[in-house]
Amino acid sequence: MKTVAVMMGGASSEHDISMMSGMNVVHALAGKYDVRPIVVTPTGTWLVGKKGVSMGHIEALRGVDVVFNATHGEWGEDGKLQALLAGFHIKHTGSKTIASALAMHKPRAHAVLQKAGIAVPPEKVFQKESYNEARAIRDIHTMSAPPWVVKPTSRGSSIGVGIARTMGELPQAIATAFSYDDAVVVQEYIQGRELTCGVLENFEGKKHVALPPVEIIPPENATFFSRDVKYNGATREVCPAPFYGAMLASIRGTAVKAHVALGCSQYSRTDMIAKGKKLYVLEVNTLPGLTSESLFPKSASAMGLSFEKLVEHLVETA
Repeated sequence: MKTVAVMMGGASSEHDISMMSGMNVVHALAGKYDVRPIVVTPTGTWLVGKKGVSMGHIEALRGVDVVFNATHGEWGEDGKLQALLAGFHIKHTGSKTIASALAMHKPRAHAVLQKAGIAVPPEKVFQKESYNEARAIRDIHTMSAPPWVVKPTSRGSSIGVGIARTMGELPQAIATAFSYDDAVVVQEYIQGRELTCGVLENFEGKKHVALPPVEIIPPENATFFSRDVKYNGATREVCPAPFYGAMLASIRGTAVKAHVALGCSQYSRTDMIAKGKKLYVLEVNTLPGLTSESLFPKSASAMGLSFEKLVEHLVETA
């Protein structure tokens, strides 16, 4: 029986979401594998097994065949954990070091996607150490008219994201984003239908399978798909999304194209905006959430792949 370590938590702003994903995976793998939960605390301590015994990296990973990476955000999704596991020559789920780091950094990922012929929203990037408010506002206004989306460059789950609908709202939105990251990206707000499409590798005899897309419809009182509405059940998530023919093919093709362009492995989920017939890619998630409210498992379920079979497939193809 394979020993599978399920890594979750971490020193990340998405620690709590990762814990939900990780425990879902632990329960799904129970009985099929020798499952070893590893919870990484916000301070970096590794707590191993059901009793949560504190261990060093070498001891915690001794005898492990596969690490199921259920972390999200900084450290676990940005290539650092992947590099650590590669150093130990341990198989792990998800993308490798370089692809993980690239996808996590929105502006760098967008540059690669644009080179591959994929549209992304126009954007400006600002560094905290050289930030000048007057110059930044002038640059943003030159880029596009309001509203704008303001994001930390390397965070997920909509953490630190805000919408500036007027020039006067920009400074506070940028300050909020800077509180989570040393670099901030300001994008033109693209008005359209928000959707996401997952990609799963080596399934049903195909190298890349695009899952049924999900249309995301936040409640009327929400300005966008924020962290709160993602996890409180208030958002409508229509799966399969009502796209057909050439548009459906374009959505699925774009998800696969983005996955390949960034060098992702095993699985990913690409967030997009459909404005008429044109698709804009917002970001590519290399470790999609695996909570009860997460979109990737819902897409897999829509094509007949249960959560248990999904995580087993990821372990076997790690």
